[in-house]
Amino acid sequence: MQLPGMSTDPVRLSLDVTWWPPADDFSMSRRLWTRPTPGDSWQLEDMATTASPVTLVTLRGRWTDAARVALDYFTTLVESQSDPFADPR
Repeated sequence: MQLPGMSTDPVRLSLDVTWWPPADDFSMSRRLWTRPTPGDSWQLEDMATTASPVTLVTLRGRWTDAARVALDYFTTLVESQSDPFADPR
């Protein structure tokens, strides 16, 4: 993904939820990747996962919180890599 103000650094964010049918609970994970130049391999910058099972009753609230935190990590990384002197054309 190429965002405005970024010269070469794509940033990829993924947020996953997994259902474990035998236990009837869920887990969530987040991964934040960057690729310094188009020919480079993707590099894992941040990863987090739930430490305990998430129940269906709490899943919606936990997902909302996880998405907010993931977006905070994502925007912080994007802002740190953007060029404040980029040509606006």
